[in-house]
Amino acid sequence: MRCLAAAVALALALAGTAACSGDEKGGATPRQSQSQSQGQATPQGTPAARLADVTLPDQPGPLVDLITRQVRAAGTVRAENASTTAEGAKKVEEKISAQLRTGTRTPSAQMTIVSQDPADSGTTEAVVLDGTIYTRVDGEEQAPGKPWVRLSRKDAANPELAPFAKMLTGLLDEIDGALAQMSTDTGLALVRNGAFKGAPAEESFEGTRVRRFTGTTEAAKLAGSDRAFEALSKVGMKEVAWMLWVDGKGLPRKFQTDYTTPQGMKGSQTVTYRSWGEPLIIQAPPAGKVHTIGA
Repeated sequence: MRCLAAAVALALALAGTAACSGDEKGGATPRQSQSQSQGQATPQGTPAARLADVTLPDQPGPLVDLITRQVRAAGTVRAENASTTAEGAKKVEEKISAQLRTGTRTPSAQMTIVSQDPADSGTTEAVVLDGTIYTRVDGEEQAPGKPWVRLSRKDAANPELAPFAKMLTGLLDEIDGALAQMSTDTGLALVRNGAFKGAPAEESFEGTRVRRFTGTTEAAKLAGSDRAFEALSKVGMKEVAWMLWVDGKGLPRKFQTDYTTPQGMKGSQTVTYRSWGEPLIIQAPPAGKVHTIGA
C-alpha cells in the first residue's frame, strides 16, 4: 500500500505542475460533483425480512440468476472479506470491510482494505461513487490538509501523468477488484462457470437456515471475469474450489474459495454478507479534504 501511496504523491506533484500550466492557458479547475459534497443517502434497500421466500434451483446458472435478482431487490449489504495467500514461508493476509449498494447500475461502496503484507502493509480507504474513486492510504496527506485523492480512469489516462499511469491504474484495478469481490460479482461468476460437487447441505449460519452448495470451477473459464484468477490460470492453476451458503430469501450469506498453483502458492478467501437491505449511507469525503489530480 505504501508504494501506491508514493505513486499517488509523485503523480500529484507532476499533475500540480501541469495544472499550473493549464491555468496559464485558461484551464478550468474541475468542480466537485454533487455526490462528493453531499454523499449518497438514497435509494435505500429492502430488508431481507420483507423479501418473499424462494425455492433455490439445483443448477449453477439458474441459481446465479435467482441470487442476482434477490441481491438487486435487497439493494444494500454489509460485507467482510478475509483472504490469505501463502507461498513457502511467506504468508500475506488481507481484510476488507465494506458497505455497498447492490441495486444501482453504477457501483457505489465504502471500503476499508487492510493489508498485512510484511513488505507492503497498510490501510487503504476507498469510496466509490458515480464511477469515481476517492481514496486515501494510511491517512497520509497527498496535498496540504487533503488526505483524500479523487481518481478516475480518465485521470489515469491523462498524458501529463504518463510516467505514473501504470501505478495509478494498478491502484484503480486493486479497488475495482476488491469491489467485485465484495459485491458478489466474482463469486457468482465462479458459480455460473462451475459445477456442483454432490448434493447441497442444509446448515445454520448465524441463526439462519441456509443451504451450502459446494463446487469447483476451471480456471480457464474465468477469463475476463476476475483479473486475479485469470492471472493465476496463466501460471498453471487448474481450478478453484468454492462453497456458497444461501438463505431462504435467495441471498448469499457466505462464500469461500480455495486454490493451489503448480508453484505451491495456496490461497483462500471468505466473504461474509450481513444486513441485506438495511439502511446505509455511502458518503464522499468532505470536499475540502479531497485533492483532485490535475487541479
